[in-house]
Amino acid sequence: MSDPIPALPGHDVVLDAHVDRYGPRLLLWVWDRAEGGLYRHVSCAGFGSLQSIPMSAVRLLVDHLCAEELIDAVGGPGTATGAPVVTLRAAGAARARRLQALRANAAERTRHAARAVLHWIHDNAHRQPLRISGFLDSPDVFFLGDALSRSEVARALTYLADEELITCEGPPFHHDVGSHVALTSQGVSVVLAGATDIGAYVAQQREYRRPTQHTHIEATTIEHLTQGDSDHSVHTSIEMHTALPPAGLARLIAELAPALDLDPESLAALMRSANSLAGGGVPDDEPPPDRQRGLMERIRHSLASAPDTVGRQLLLDAVGQALGRMLGG
Repeated sequence: MSDPIPALPGHDVVLDAHVDRYGPRLLLWVWDRAEGGLYRHVSCAGFGSLQSIPMSAVRLLVDHLCAEELIDAVGGPGTATGAPVVTLRAAGAARARRLQALRANAAERTRHAARAVLHWIHDNAHRQPLRISGFLDSPDVFFLGDALSRSEVARALTYLADEELITCEGPPFHHDVGSHVALTSQGVSVVLAGATDIGAYVAQQREYRRPTQHTHIEATTIEHLTQGDSDHSVHTSIEMHTALPPAGLARLIAELAPALDLDPESLAALMRSANSLAGGGVPDDEPPPDRQRGLMERIRHSLASAPDTVGRQLLLDAVGQALGRMLGG
């Protein structure tokens, strides 16, 4: 997406938006043409043509990157019509490498999409109905100079709706995701709290709301002895006298997995592994020992990415004991 920059007014907010959108692009463009080498002369004429922005805007971007000591302008200020010539500094090369890695990081893009969509809806809540297609034409759609795809925005909408932070209704925007969006009261609270990582904020709030839970485990039996308190703490007494068999371990995972605060994709992968460990739900159809060990290791890997909670530690201990039994421990 390369919308042309309009004649730049003297408003800092507008200028900052253009710098945020095109500054990272220009730095990466210079880094690419300099092939990562320092102090090689690079003309910025091609960048203006590629992005369909006027040379006056390119010079403003060059001035910004020079002020951050990421590049140097060669030969002083350009003429009114000339294109700046720049060289890459060591700090600029290091920044460009980080930008390239961050822009390709799916998790970082997802976090940005959720935050940007939520804040955009809040800023435009006066529009009725508010169509998410407008987000695609806003500066908020850019992550380090790169526009989020329609499917990335749709995934962010699905996540925010599932967490009851927004509503998505009306004509479809992408597949079955509605195009008319609005904040819920919880969504407003997230914005007003100034949360930068929406996922972490949601997980924290879920933890606060979680009732007190005393769990006693003995062999394959799970008993919830008490539930509900005002201090939101979790007290757990665990007694596992024998390691759980694969089917029992799978049932334990199914019982505790929803409270692990895993993202939907990781939770689905964990449940698939547990279901396979139980033989797909078919009695007397457990996988062979080698396959069981592989599934348990996959389950342990999935649990390692979950927040540190009692349920996570309980399942890690149970998997460890089951593996130990299989290995003769």
